[in-house]
Amino acid sequence: KKGGLFGTPRLAETFGDDHLDNPYLERRLQAGNGTGSNGGCLRNAWGRSQICDFDDENCKYKLPEACTSKFTCPAGYYCTAGAYAAASKEDAEKYFAADWPSYGTQCMAVNLDGTDVDAGDGNTWYGYACECQNGFWCPENIVIPNWCPQSYECQRPSQRKKCPQGRWCKQGTVRGWPCTFGQDCKKGTIAPPAGAVFLIYFVIIVLIGYAVFWFRDRARSKRLEKSNKEMQDYYDVLHSKDSTEVERRAATDSELKSRFETGDDKDVEDGYRIEFSDLRLTLPGGATVMRGPSGALECGKSTAIMGASGAGKTTIMNLITGKVKKTGGIITVNGEEVEDLQRFKQRTAFVPQEDIMLRELTVLDNITFSANMRLPANWTTEMKREKVMEVLCTLGLTHVQHSIIGDEFERGISGGQRKRVNVGLELVADPKILFLDEPTTGLDSVSASKLCKTLRDIAEQKRLTVAAVIHSPGPEAFMSFHNFLLLQTGGRLVYYGPMPKVEQYFEDIGFKYPRDDQQDGAPLADHILSKVAGDGRPSPGAKIKLKAGDTWDHLTGFTKLWHMKQGLEPPCDADEAPEKVGRAAATWASLKHSFTEMPSQYKTLFCPGRGDADRPTISSGYTFFICFRRACNQNYTTFWSFFFSIVVFYGAVGFFFASLFTIGDDPPNVLGGYPSDICSLAYPALRSNCKDLQSNQFFALMGSIVFIQIAMAAATTSATFGCETAQYWRECSVGLNTPAYFFAKSAADLPLCVVSAMAIWAPFASIFATPVSNGNFFVLLLLLNLFGYVSGYFISFLVPYNYCGLTSVAWGVWWGLLFNGYNMPIHFQPALKFIYYVSAPRWYMEGWFDVSTVYPYKRVRSGKLKGEPYYRFGIGRAQRQYAFWNRFPSCMGYMILCIMALYIVDLVIITVTQVNKKK
Repeated sequence: KKGGLFGTPRLAETFGDDHLDNPYLERRLQAGNGTGSNGGCLRNAWGRSQICDFDDENCKYKLPEACTSKFTCPAGYYCTAGAYAAASKEDAEKYFAADWPSYGTQCMAVNLDGTDVDAGDGNTWYGYACECQNGFWCPENIVIPNWCPQSYECQRPSQRKKCPQGRWCKQGTVRGWPCTFGQDCKKGTIAPPAGAVFLIYFVIIVLIGYAVFWFRDRARSKRLEKSNKEMQDYYDVLHSKDSTEVERRAATDSELKSRFETGDDKDVEDGYRIEFSDLRLTLPGGATVMRGPSGALECGKSTAIMGASGAGKTTIMNLITGKVKKTGGIITVNGEEVEDLQRFKQRTAFVPQEDIMLRELTVLDNITFSANMRLPANWTTEMKREKVMEVLCTLGLTHVQHSIIGDEFERGISGGQRKRVNVGLELVADPKILFLDEPTTGLDSVSASKLCKTLRDIAEQKRLTVAAVIHSPGPEAFMSFHNFLLLQTGGRLVYYGPMPKVEQYFEDIGFKYPRDDQQDGAPLADHILSKVAGDGRPSPGAKIKLKAGDTWDHLTGFTKLWHMKQGLEPPCDADEAPEKVGRAAATWASLKHSFTEMPSQYKTLFCPGRGDADRPTISSGYTFFICFRRACNQNYTTFWSFFFSIVVFYGAVGFFFASLFTIGDDPPNVLGGYPSDICSLAYPALRSNCKDLQSNQFFALMGSIVFIQIAMAAATTSATFGCETAQYWRECSVGLNTPAYFFAKSAADLPLCVVSAMAIWAPFASIFATPVSNGNFFVLLLLLNLFGYVSGYFISFLVPYNYCGLTSVAWGVWWGLLFNGYNMPIHFQPALKFIYYVSAPRWYMEGWFDVSTVYPYKRVRSGKLKGEPYYRFGIGRAQRQYAFWNRFPSCMGYMILCIMALYIVDLVIITVTQVNKKK
């Protein structure tokens, strides 16, 4: 609207006697003496003495005296066509209709207040009055229409009235918009004052949040008191002074000790003896990484697995458990041949090398969740709780059970305690087979020795089969194990047998341990590893020697000596070269594995089985419940973290944008296009713009917040799964129901999504005056926030967490700026229509366009003119420009469908990706 439609407000001075190419102006003007067909009343002319500034919304472009002396333009009409002398009113209307096209606007010929003014030759002066449209104000004797002035409402174009109290009236208002809760709208209010109403919303949000946290913390305190009492009772019973109990325990221990010493443990009830023979693994590329080791993992005993670098220590555990498929060899369990231990998955536990657990939760929270998820479904709550207390006592964690695990930023328990928690997560599942991958890594000698002794005690007391990969143990830790399995590089067997006999064996093959004169104080384990790594050669006086003519090679020699010790044939592949396999063959082998193995793995991940008859697994509903409860503990740690990270942060963003959008004296507004007859007077290049909406700031301003809100929400929820990917993989490997886990985690995020949307909405509802109802505004922001949350899940599944923040910004630019339907309308890129159809921000913008522009300004919604057209020009052209034709409910429905589709994609991605990590 700035600068006018015609380049200057004084068109009578612009178009002169020489402007002969204007078809709407007389070629001969005789304004001085009042002669001619128009008698000096020019078309599109107003008083020469009037200088009208378009910044003045009360400006009235009045007819000049040369016109008002000949006819009167009634209120509610504008008269731009000038005057014409005609014999009758009908002749004047015919002339004006032919010479002044109205383009559908209702027009009529008028005279001077019903009085005929003589124009000579029997003619009378007439003017041409065209009806003023709603949203404009046309007082008497006006040349061109102007919008209804701000602080006024024009329920009829012929009159204006001061905006009543309780309503606000921007420029172009037909009926003032009602003020909402907390807005003080006095008479003549242009826009509701930016008061502190949003603080009321924030106080309500904070009070509700504080009350929820208060009740939660109170209930948690009661549970902790109960847990402490139960733990004390259990501890008292466990350390009972009753002589009968002491004698019974001593007799049991004596019996177990005798059976350990005799090795008579193959038929122990509820135990598993695992024997493996000639295990082999050849990769698809042809490399052999496991070359026939044999041995046993005995029930009630702990076995240490050691070896040089690349010896396959972890690989042999993976082959036995079934994480990796063997290519040769035999595995038996209690004498029964099996492919691997997948049949016994529910009774098998694997402790990874890394301390994978949720660091923000307490020791008790982590172990309790593992118990609830993995213990049989037919166990009662009391039985599971007793199992948790038993594990805490066994591992010496009772005094830190309520302490958080901690990380680099928040101090928690010690490193040794964290290792024991790592073991406890598996031990609480009541397994019969326990594998550990370097459990002593990162521990000092004292902590490592204590952990190894604990593993030995667990194996003896609980009748477990324990195998642990150990790296450089101290003497005490090393001797804590019952058996010892030693591997050479390439997966060759060096020694398997009782731990007390390993020193004698190495002495027999020529590598005596200098116990009386230790080399630099090196313990036995380091001495053995150094010799296996190639440090030294067998002494000439060894009892067991290679055959004459054999050259000593530490990579194969130890295996040959072991075979000689056991009376076996020399290993046939001791010196074999790796088989060369072509790239195509390796690729085909990998694809074949994917097509044969992956479908069953996908089925298991989507629909986990019900377990064994004696150990049924928990239902999907119960999995959802425990995962949801744990996720809530993660998300809502303290009230203050919730307050600052959600309420304050998102509220500040909302306040910033709401204030930014309302800065200045010209509040955001929607102004319709001019009538076509007025636009026909503009320069040809400006005629199209003349008919468009002259202002649609509601639509333009809200387009800028889409990108910001998507990026913020996506960056927030990328941590939901991105920060615990390894934890998810670990739990999947022991039977976690992925769909239940996914639904539970996202459900726990839902309150954060709602509260953050409310925090953004509150300042807008209080400061940013629009015709959009608060309910519709909140629904829009909530669904946009929900799209951002679901997008964050998608990003975290595909991108490493370190890059999720930057990726969230790029994601917001892609959907919030490129494909929101506003910056680049759909007909600009017809080949990419499918992207627009699946773009939730596009439906957001179309819904916002409907409730902020189409619905309130296409027809009058209240007052005397209710139901009549509002802005007849501009709305339809804007709809065609953006291809926005749907109503708000439909747009929200399509937006929900887009969000649900992305949500389902998220579920599929988290389930089918990284399958090998979940075995």
